[in-house]
Amino acid sequence: MCGRYYFDIYEKALEEIIKELERNLYCDFKTGEIYPTDIAPRVTKQGVTPAKWGFPKQSHKGVIINARAESLSDKYMFKGLVNSNRCIIPASGFFEWERNDSGAKNKDKYYFKRPGSALYMAGLFNSFHDKTKQLSLFDDTENEQLSYVIITKDANECMAGIHDRMPLIFSEHEMQYWLKGGSMQDLLKSNNAVLEHSIF
Repeated sequence: MCGRYYFDIYEKALEEIIKELERNLYCDFKTGEIYPTDIAPRVTKQGVTPAKWGFPKQSHKGVIINARAESLSDKYMFKGLVNSNRCIIPASGFFEWERNDSGAKNKDKYYFKRPGSALYMAGLFNSFHDKTKQLSLFDDTENEQLSYVIITKDANECMAGIHDRMPLIFSEHEMQYWLKGGSMQDLLKSNNAVLEHSIF
């Protein structure tokens, strides 16, 4: 699972992403610690644009923030997006929690990052319509909202002691392969990102 991550605007590896957003006047996006439903940068074949983290649930309560790599083609919400709506979620690192010996309510928060590099997490995106009430009781307009989910996989040896799931993380080369339609199975086989972590 990936329930929170960090986007550092001062990270050198993310400079080009920030510049592209600024060139296109996309000012409404979050930096620092990113929470579900925040607006944050995502990369597609067309370039960098901001989007909301989380697909709305059918119940309209809460959002779906992760998609399991192993079952994407089985899930109605994701299977139609795998070939056409791929994206990358750039980050400086991500957070995960480990329960400690004090009990279920106390958890240690860990920060994971890639030594000397930014993280490029696999994602899927889609557009949804949010109904917004206008001044008139009879006038509803629908605003399109681009949203994304982060794809997760079984934890590798760097994560396994803390949590059983982790984001699917790419190198820059793998990132391009993913965006151009490369095989998910090939990427899962080769994906063993080396991570370092610290208690946050």
